[in-house]
Amino acid sequence: MRAAGAVLCGLCLLLVACSASVLPSVTTTSAIVHAQAGCDSRCVYWFEYWPAGAVTVSTTPRREAGPGTGRVSEAISGLDPDTVYHSRFCRTGSCDPVQIFRTAGDRTSATVDLGRPLSTADTAGDPISRDAGLSAAWSADESLWLFGDTSQRNGPEFLPGTTAAAGAYTRGLVPDDLREVPTPPAPHDAGPRGPAPFLPAPEGLRATAQQGCDGVNPYPAAWPTGLARIPQTGQLLVVYAQTCVFSHTRMSTQRLSLAVYDPAANRITATHTPFAALPLEAGLPVTQRLGSPVFGGDGHLYLYAHDVTTGEITVARVGASPQDWGDPANYRWWDGSWSPDPSAAVSIASVPFAGSVHVADYTGLGSHRLAMLVQTEFGSGGFQILEASSPAGPWILGPAGKVPDTCGSEGYGCYALNGHAELSTAGRFLFSWYSPNDRHLRVGSVAW
Repeated sequence: MRAAGAVLCGLCLLLVACSASVLPSVTTTSAIVHAQAGCDSRCVYWFEYWPAGAVTVSTTPRREAGPGTGRVSEAISGLDPDTVYHSRFCRTGSCDPVQIFRTAGDRTSATVDLGRPLSTADTAGDPISRDAGLSAAWSADESLWLFGDTSQRNGPEFLPGTTAAAGAYTRGLVPDDLREVPTPPAPHDAGPRGPAPFLPAPEGLRATAQQGCDGVNPYPAAWPTGLARIPQTGQLLVVYAQTCVFSHTRMSTQRLSLAVYDPAANRITATHTPFAALPLEAGLPVTQRLGSPVFGGDGHLYLYAHDVTTGEITVARVGASPQDWGDPANYRWWDGSWSPDPSAAVSIASVPFAGSVHVADYTGLGSHRLAMLVQTEFGSGGFQILEASSPAGPWILGPAGKVPDTCGSEGYGCYALNGHAELSTAGRFLFSWYSPNDRHLRVGSVAW
């Protein structure tokens, strides 16, 4: 396992892999940066740093190191609050890949970029562009990643819906050697080596009462909204939205499905679709657009929804057994108790804006139990972490921050913020986001 980094290449970011290093300690106006000296003989080393987009590069004092010199550190000061910085370690004749971090602000914690999650098919010559980025462990050392719409240079130009990759994971690090998962039920060794559709494409969706959703624009897509290991099994629950996509700003979720996936055999063994809009083109109400499955350990499965317009975050529950998932009559929504009426649901958390919501179980990481990651700023990747000991709350505010990314200047900016329970530690919360600068997911961390 290696962490991934980035080096500047003209106006773009060229992504490369580098060995894991100690994360910088970042405050509002300062940072302590670290590196392995790695000098074969005596050499001179220094650190360079600059705000993202700046032309002028600052440097630390030059110091000498020898073959026995290991980790070196340097304090840098005079930084601007809430600003994305690039830094890199240089020695005589070479410089390490760039490390990216954002300084803390008045109300935000510092964040550090850990790199891009990579599969063996995602190479410098044939890079892959993908978003969504949900992950969950299905064994003690293997996890599955689900991605949204995917394309690859010199590969499939566009794969709508969901693709997947799987592989080993290590807490605190970003996986860089995931294997692409072939379309189920093909065996893992059958290939393909590049991205392949994972969930079946929805059928019968409607653009209007007179027009089907079965073309290029609009097109049908099965997009993942949640992923969790089914307790006491090696299987995963995949929650996904059957969506008619008109454009990147207009889409209609028309059905919600829950699938049971066996990652060892690469088989979807059952699919349940409890909610379908009537008529389909009307789309599901917000409270039925569920995701972020959490098994409560009390005989129930909990799922979460959010309303971008109102900022409300709601929770529903159903029996934890797959046999309960297909019947909409089995679902209840939190209204202070548990109501069969989805329109009675009340918000379980107070945030100014809920651009996206991801909830997962972090039990076993220090005192943490359930954590909710809410994107609170459109485009800029601002977020709020909330924690709770039970699925309905109360949800308590934790650290807030912004992704360590300038987020581009067009379109959606940074989006698709998701937490990663199997990568996080007791001291660091690891999360991913879609970076328009990278056209891919990146993983960052924040202290919690």
